[in-house]
Amino acid sequence: MITGATSGIGKCLTLKLLDQGALVAFCGRSSVKMTTLLEEITAKEENLFFDTFDVSIEDDIVDFVDRATHTWGEFDVLINCAGLNSSRDSVANLKTSDLEWMLKINLVAPFIFMREVYKRMRVANPGLFINVLSTVCNFSNEGISAYTASKAGFDALIKVFRKVVRDQNKRVCSVYPGGVDTAFREASKPQYLKPETVADAIISVLKYDEKTCVDDLVIRPMVEKNYS
Repeated sequence: MITGATSGIGKCLTLKLLDQGALVAFCGRSSVKMTTLLEEITAKEENLFFDTFDVSIEDDIVDFVDRATHTWGEFDVLINCAGLNSSRDSVANLKTSDLEWMLKINLVAPFIFMREVYKRMRVANPGLFINVLSTVCNFSNEGISAYTASKAGFDALIKVFRKVVRDQNKRVCSVYPGGVDTAFREASKPQYLKPETVADAIISVLKYDEKTCVDDLVIRPMVEKNYS
């Protein structure tokens, strides 16, 4: 299951995994972008399960996970890619409504996906949860306060979840990309990572055996030095 599948890293993952023959349930918010994605897919129709909806609505997330599980059974992998950065204000100028919105999309929504997929997994079966975060979790930058808070908050929740489910053979991986050159940014940044590169790094995590867990994966473009 892949969230945020209609653009950026999520779109690259969806196309690459379908090309490799995986069964992929994917979702996005934009019906226009979903139509574009479907036009690029060459995989068999029976390998697809998809829908468009707003991840800020909990009932729609639960319904999607329910229908996908009813169709295909228990999922092996969840990849949380959906996210946004809709405010670039400093802490002093940050609107409460902007902070609440980004917390809802970047923390609450992926948490609900993670919880609902996990609840439908049998205890004895292996499972893998991959959450795409950001290097803002590791290095604070001025001007993106709400984005940093929302991603770092989810990062903390993931670390607790990882400890809780590890004894049940469930692996939890956090991916921290640096700058990625996608439509997520207003201006093109060709010196940044390509979304395909990040997607390939995530797919490499899927190839490890069930006794091996990549807990944290940091990937940065060479031009970045935003680390301690």
